Amino acid sequence: MKRSYPIIIMVGMFVFGACSQENKNQDKEGMQMLSEARALLQQGKIDAARDTILSLRKKYPFAVEARRQAILTMDSIELQGAKDSAIDLKIEFYTRKLELDKTNYLEKNK
Repeated sequence: MKRSYPIIIMVGMFVFGACSQENKNQDKEGMQMLSEARALLQQGKIDAARDTILSLRKKYPFAVEARRQAILTMDSIELQGAKDSAIDLKIEFYTRKLELDKTNYLEKNK
């Protein structure tokens, strides 16, 4: 029984080391996806950037550092998306207002 303890400890260390290496690989690949998402955001491709972050989360669940940074990037993506939608709402509002004002002006000047 005493002889099996060192073997168990060695196997445990090997498994832990393998998991640690796998996490490092996931973090490296996750960081590459994060860079891609940031580049897409810079290009204004909000939906593609969001999809890339969501894929990173699914594909690399143990990429801790990449996922931590992805939280901030996702916040930036959502903020940009909100700004874009607010701009769209403003455009829609002023387009409708302009049409209404034209209609009212034409009716008054008949």
